Amino acid sequence: MARVGKLSITETEFRRKLNEVAPEYQNYVLTPNGRRQFLDVLIREKMILAAAADSGVRATPDFKSELDRLKTEEAERLSEERDYLLTRMWLEDLRKKGVLAVTDEDARQYYDHHPMEIRVRHILVATPEEAEALLRRARGGGNFASLAQEKSLDAETASHGGEMKPAIYGEIIPELEDVVFKTKVGETVGPVRSKFGYHVLRKEREYRIQFQAAEERIHHVLEKQKLDQHLQSMQSRYPVEVTDAHVN
Repeated sequence: MARVGKLSITETEFRRKLNEVAPEYQNYVLTPNGRRQFLDVLIREKMILAAAADSGVRATPDFKSELDRLKTEEAERLSEERDYLLTRMWLEDLRKKGVLAVTDEDARQYYDHHPMEIRVRHILVATPEEAEALLRRARGGGNFASLAQEKSLDAETASHGGEMKPAIYGEIIPELEDVVFKTKVGETVGPVRSKFGYHVLRKEREYRIQFQAAEERIHHVLEKQKLDQHLQSMQSRYPVEVTDAHVN
């Protein structure tokens, strides 16, 4: 489409850059006048690049250091995306083979045993002593939501007064699940230890959810259980050794 010194602008590059333009301007850029104006923008960018390439910047230690950093970040990003792709396709293969299959009857039976949805607030802290102190304050009339905003290490829920997402059985971390489902509405309990720290919990609501509203979530819960069982069956093939001396 154009040349700027030794550099060129191809139709492929033009269209790729066009996709980066805000949607409200794309129709204009596709007109003859807009296309020429956008090409002028790309020509200016190429001219800047050509001048930069001919300068001595490329040979400076700062440029080389930043380039090495970018290469490292690119390699890490590619590695993460490769791992994600490999994992996703492996899970898809397990589904095709029926390893993770969940039937409608499985979902209905699960619902018959666990038809309730609950709403819970929690405060996460690092030590049992902190949790005990917060439990006393909450039971002594302290506002639980305010305490969560002030003290909880779980930033995602702290900003909402410690409120967790509504959950059916199987959607809460295992260490907390039996506790919160057995707790009475309005009751504050703790400390409960999990892999994240120590929790003080308050059960806000409990109600029966319709099967149709919970069906898809139940399928996810049961599929996760089947995946956990499958991983358990392979554990001997992949022995785990924790080498972090700071992990209890």
